[in-house]
Amino acid sequence: SASYYPSHPPPLRRLASNPPELATTRPHRRVEAASSTTGPDLQAADREPPRVPGKSPSTWSIEEVMQFVRDADPLALAPHAELFRKHEIDGKALMLLRSDMIMKYMGLKLGPALKLCYHIERLKQGKH
Repeated sequence: SASYYPSHPPPLRRLASNPPELATTRPHRRVEAASSTTGPDLQAADREPPRVPGKSPSTWSIEEVMQFVRDADPLALAPHAELFRKHEIDGKALMLLRSDMIMKYMGLKLGPALKLCYHIERLKQGKH
């Protein structure tokens, strides 16, 4: 049994080192959550001057909506600006958009959809 015992602990150690597999999935989730916070977006939104001062967003043309999307988040949303032309989203339609519509019909992932909704919400409150 002496020759058997030394070979027995390594499998136990391997089992004990398996949970890091589980642990590695958890930090990834935390990292994703951290990266999807509105911190950087908030700063970007505060820096941006309003695109069309004095003009109600619901009267915007498709082009103005696309410009708003580009300015709202140049990294996350600008690549999707063309979708607003494809789907004919003008100011009125922009004000009616919800995250589920943005994902289902425009094909955006949850992160960009939520960011867009955040910017639309600020627009409705007159903070953009």
